[in-house]
Amino acid sequence: MVDALTGATTPAPRAASVAGGDLALVRDPSQGLRIGVRRTLEGAPVPEWRVLAHRGGHPPFCGPDWLRAVHTHLGAGEPLLVDVRRQGRLLAFGAFSVLGAGPGRTRPVVTFLGAGGSDYASVLTDPDGPVPAQRLVAAVLDAVVAEVPGALFDLEQVLGDDPLLEAAAGWAAERGYAARRLHQATVHAVVLPPTVAEHDAALGRHARHEERRQWRRLAERGELVVVDDLLDGLAQLRETHPAAADEHLAALVAELAAVDAAHPRAARRHQPWRGASGRTLAQFLRTAPRGVAQLSGLRVDGRLVAYAFCLAGPRALHGYVQSYRAAVAAAGPGTLLLLRVRRRALLSGYAELDLMRGDEAYKRRFERTTRHTERLTLAPTGLTPLSAALDRAVLLRRTYRDHLHRSARLGRSVDAVAGAAEVLRTDLGRRAAAVRSPGRRAAGAREALGGSRVAAWVGAKRGGAGRAGRR
Repeated sequence: MVDALTGATTPAPRAASVAGGDLALVRDPSQGLRIGVRRTLEGAPVPEWRVLAHRGGHPPFCGPDWLRAVHTHLGAGEPLLVDVRRQGRLLAFGAFSVLGAGPGRTRPVVTFLGAGGSDYASVLTDPDGPVPAQRLVAAVLDAVVAEVPGALFDLEQVLGDDPLLEAAAGWAAERGYAARRLHQATVHAVVLPPTVAEHDAALGRHARHEERRQWRRLAERGELVVVDDLLDGLAQLRETHPAAADEHLAALVAELAAVDAAHPRAARRHQPWRGASGRTLAQFLRTAPRGVAQLSGLRVDGRLVAYAFCLAGPRALHGYVQSYRAAVAAAGPGTLLLLRVRRRALLSGYAELDLMRGDEAYKRRFERTTRHTERLTLAPTGLTPLSAALDRAVLLRRTYRDHLHRSARLGRSVDAVAGAAEVLRTDLGRRAAAVRSPGRRAAGAREALGGSRVAAWVGAKRGGAGRAGRR
């Protein structure tokens, strides 16, 4: 048999031989369980999905509000949702997306729902349930293969300590799949002390003095208002006046986008509140339970000059994005907001502030916990050499960047090229928009002028006809 991941010959899959333990029922892990499969987001068990994600300690990126928004506006493929129940209780949930077949149109690819737009992903299992997680994961994966026979799996952004990795590897060995793990991203989290006093003492005297000085410099620019909750009142307004709530949210999103557009490095930064990304975040703000989306900001003379957007999970506060206007950059608004977010996080009982994926230099300045995410690929074995080669090409095309990142030097080169390409695309898009705008205005002027000439001609003809009639 040929391994689609490595090209090597592998032995035939072994039959389940475990007499007891988690995989005792690996031939039919769904025995005694009810498996549900749906190929649409409509009718998804949203409340239960939220509870299961929270109970398992997963961040909001694994929950229904985030994933539905990402898939709607940024996602690809067809949704595939699998729920596993026992006596009506939801014990496991897998949210996937099925992409079209690769070269030769021979085999589909299954990814996590929202892949590429989510920082973390997993198959959710109930840690307090009566069924072992390994069996639940096997039941979910069996349901996917039954729905999409022979599919390739490309499961991204799984935290390195997630039990899913070992459970999926065990399932793969029993089902004749080759499994491979690739290091994908570095995640830094700021360690928070138990109290604000300890937090401030750890900052040091100089840092506290500089923070007070920055607050004064910012206040000198006008009436300074710190808004800890820019979403305050939105949930209540949605219950009483939904249309007014939508208008309020649209105005807020426009404010956030204006801050990004005025950032000192706006030309090189992603604009998260515009386009499909903006629609994704707006939908998440509209549907997420109160308190999950946390949006704070600074206003000077009523104008929003800086903001910080975080997602509250069961174990950590996740700092998603923040920005500020170039006009107030000298006062350090980003640092001021980050310090305030950290203090609010520890007052809420969090032990860490997750700074999300990425190994940026500023994250390494903090006392931190460092983790990694993994990419897990699963491919059927026992194929003909041609089929195995095609599968390998499909997976390599999807994972080549992660392979290159195994070399620090190549990884930096790939990131540099990708960053330069993104800057070029953004610049070309803005230039095209700048060209189109005057063109559209000129076309509008020509159309108006042409319309006025036609109107004058028609009027003249009508006037002539009237005079002729009177004669």
